[in-house]
Amino acid sequence: MLHTTPTQAAVDDLEQRGPGARTIGAGVAVAALLTVVYVGRAEVLMMPALGMTAVTAAVMDARTLRIPNWLTGTGAFVLAVLSVHLVVVENTAWQPLAAGAAIMGGPLLAAHLVSKSRTPGLGDVKLATVLGAPLGAISPAAAYWALLLALTIGAGFGLIYQRATKRRAFPLGPAISLASVLTAFAFGLASSSGVWAL
Repeated sequence: MLHTTPTQAAVDDLEQRGPGARTIGAGVAVAALLTVVYVGRAEVLMMPALGMTAVTAAVMDARTLRIPNWLTGTGAFVLAVLSVHLVVVENTAWQPLAAGAAIMGGPLLAAHLVSKSRTPGLGDVKLATVLGAPLGAISPAAAYWALLLALTIGAGFGLIYQRATKRRAFPLGPAISLASVLTAFAFGLASSSGVWAL
């Protein structure tokens, strides 16, 4: 049987301690940059949660090959509250939010269900769904491009990781997180500069 985690003790230790100072600092930096890009837009409220969730998930998955439920659960709760605020207070349509979550999480869930090895894992599915909602708030197209980018990055990284470690399992969370952040930046900059009509 293949081991898909470094050691259970290492996983438990990291999950109990939570993210370290460097991870939190990186998350705050990404969240701040995303917030600056979206200043003046209703989606700005979701950018800190997107940044912090993405960075924390990427680091934890890279170290343990697991994305803990407390992380995706917290991200889902915060983004759900912000989504309600956008819909009720900012009069934003709810459909793009739901579409973003479905576009990001749906294909990964389908792949998980049909895969004998259950790859991608449910943690990847939950992370993609959580990050898909704020991307959908930007534009459902952002969620679509983030998914394609995540799969592309994941395929390349996975091949390198598998050859280096001789394991079949590899962390997809960093690819999902990186793709989500890069796509959010790209769409935000494009909208603010008016270079692309996305």
